[in-house]
Amino acid sequence: MITLFGKNRYHWQPELSWFISYWSIAITPIFLSLALVYEHTRIPRNIFILFTLFVVLVGLGFHRYFVIEGAYLRIVSLNLFRPYRVAIADIEKIQVTKSTLTLIFKNQKKRCFSMRKWPKKYFLDDLALQEDFQGEVELLDNFISLDYFELYKNDKKALNQ
Repeated sequence: MITLFGKNRYHWQPELSWFISYWSIAITPIFLSLALVYEHTRIPRNIFILFTLFVVLVGLGFHRYFVIEGAYLRIVSLNLFRPYRVAIADIEKIQVTKSTLTLIFKNQKKRCFSMRKWPKKYFLDDLALQEDFQGEVELLDNFISLDYFELYKNDKKALNQ
């Protein structure tokens, strides 16, 4: 979670299969450029192109986050020109496991996101404090007494309060 210009960003990654595929493709150019450096005595121009491609793919890979803007939840992903906005009142249920967060909307659309535990906790706390949120949060972890989900039993407070 990052606070930028007074708004909290809660970073996420796609589900595991897309996560592994994307990051495998993203780090391939750096290994190709290292192989080219190893094979040549001078630095070829292709290395700069591959390194630039690597930097762009890594930048796009980290450009995935949630922002709560009043009555709307903005979901920003790889599509830089069209962030997805959904009304918080349209969220029917949130299913939470140890590594994923699934948003179920009223028109029965589901979206699955992978998040680390603390940004996920702060995101759920901030979302639950929104007056437009009328959905339910369902914890699907089998080991409730052994992990951080016990924190949800305590009082909810937003990060910036």
